[in-house]
Amino acid sequence: MEKSEKFQKKLGEPGYLNKNCWLIRSLNYAPYRRCQYCELKFRNCLFLHYQVVSAVLLILILVSSFLIERKNSEFLIIVVFTLVIVYGYFFNKSTDKLIQANFNEREAKELLEDFNKTLQQKVDEQTKEIRQQKEEVEKAYEVEKKGRRLEEKARKDLQRLDEAKSQFMLATQHHLRTPLTSMYGYLDLLLTGSYGKISQKVKEILGKFQKSTKNEIKIVEELLNISKIQLGEDVVFLQPDVDIESILNEIIEDLKPEAEQKGIYLKMEKPGKLPKIKADQSKLKMALSNIIDNAVKYTEKGGVLIKLETTDSQLRVITKDTGIGIDKEEAENLFTRIFERSKTAQKMFTTGRGIGLFISAKIIEGHKGKAWAESEGLGKGSTFFVELPIG
Repeated sequence: MEKSEKFQKKLGEPGYLNKNCWLIRSLNYAPYRRCQYCELKFRNCLFLHYQVVSAVLLILILVSSFLIERKNSEFLIIVVFTLVIVYGYFFNKSTDKLIQANFNEREAKELLEDFNKTLQQKVDEQTKEIRQQKEEVEKAYEVEKKGRRLEEKARKDLQRLDEAKSQFMLATQHHLRTPLTSMYGYLDLLLTGSYGKISQKVKEILGKFQKSTKNEIKIVEELLNISKIQLGEDVVFLQPDVDIESILNEIIEDLKPEAEQKGIYLKMEKPGKLPKIKADQSKLKMALSNIIDNAVKYTEKGGVLIKLETTDSQLRVITKDTGIGIDKEEAENLFTRIFERSKTAQKMFTTGRGIGLFISAKIIEGHKGKAWAESEGLGKGSTFFVELPIG
């Protein structure tokens, strides 16, 4: 068992026994230190070769000396044996170093080969991983590229559809406005007696019909303006020396019957004489009328106060009501979203359109001004601000 364990030790380890060597197998131990680095067969042993060569040379020298001198002197024999021993000693040492160096070189070579194999394996793995990542990136890029193309196509399709829709709305609204305007004109002629006298009852019915027609004309006009805005067309054409006070007086005069019918006040406060401004009179009247009408419509108690303030560069129209109020989040979007109304407003007037304030904001922007709303909350009234530049 002990012998088997000795022969199982690895080359280069202390106590290693070369199982290929006949001598070591016979002795069961290594006679020299260099034997732990050797795995040659006994017949290939370097020291054995040295001994054989040395013996042959010794015999040749002695035989040659005997043939020449017919005898071998003691001095010659001593010298030859001394040389053999000295050379054998140094040869033995150099053989140890040579065999150990050869072993170290071979071991280093094996380690280097193992390292190269491991390194090559790692390089192959990294190369494969990089190739896979590259393929994934290329696939992702192709998908993204395809997505961008589809997105661009969808955007263009939507743009074309939006333009077609706006053009259709423009054409439709033009065709609607013309007959409605004619209807309003004929109703006005009937009410003024141009076609003869009519009874009071018929006059009242025609008056309601005329009011509804006027309201429809206003809706068509608003839709027409929205279509133009979406197409990027100008809807505001500024003129100098516009009197905003007269515009507000006309609006109050138009809305006063509705306010009186509800039992609320509708009044205006102004700081003396007001400066003239550059404006599109009809469009500005439409914008301010939408805002003030909105305040009257959603106020059941109290009333609506229109207050005017001026600075060196701005004119501010403030419309303050005591109506239903606005939620803070809804107040921020009140002028920016089309066809959208607050939930409370929807409950009060289900037929509201949700476009008046949007158009008002766009018209005021066309005047290089701005509009916004503020409220302390539901049931606490609202304040609408319109700022316009002076000069």
